[in-house]
Amino acid sequence: MIGQVYAGFVPGHLNSPWGLVIGSTLIGVVATLTADVWARLLQAVARLPPANWGLVGRWVAWMPRGKFVHRPITETPAVRGEAAIGWIFHYAVGIIYAALYLVIMRRGFESEPSFISAVAFALILLVAPWFVMQPALGLGFMASHTPKPAAVRAVNISVHAWFGIGLNFGAVFWLTAAR
Repeated sequence: MIGQVYAGFVPGHLNSPWGLVIGSTLIGVVATLTADVWARLLQAVARLPPANWGLVGRWVAWMPRGKFVHRPITETPAVRGEAAIGWIFHYAVGIIYAALYLVIMRRGFESEPSFISAVAFALILLVAPWFVMQPALGLGFMASHTPKPAAVRAVNISVHAWFGIGLNFGAVFWLTAAR
């Protein structure tokens, strides 16, 4: 099935499950890196605090222990290696999102990736942080329990838009290089 999903995107030897895995990894890393660079620029210009992927790592590390919701995560005891866990999780999610995007474009729309579809997909993905991750971290739905929820939402939207731009750039690069 995975080979069929990827069929049509690339010719010959890359038309395989490994082609999807390699392509998704490259595209996901490019998209996530693009979002991270934008976030750093935005933080520098707007004097915002940097994202704390260690807290996300703490959230992930507590999951196997049965703790999924924190009130707030900063009051949950730290876990050794939480920053590394958070960064790895962050990039793994980017790779999974890239794979999902490729599958949706091929199987759902029978189309190649495009700029509009990539950015729209990335903005739709805001459902995950707004309605799952932020509430689980004790930040409320759509960051409603933060000091400046509108500012957090604006940053979330802009970073996800840049993830979509990176998703498109990575897909164009991968698909062009593979032809």
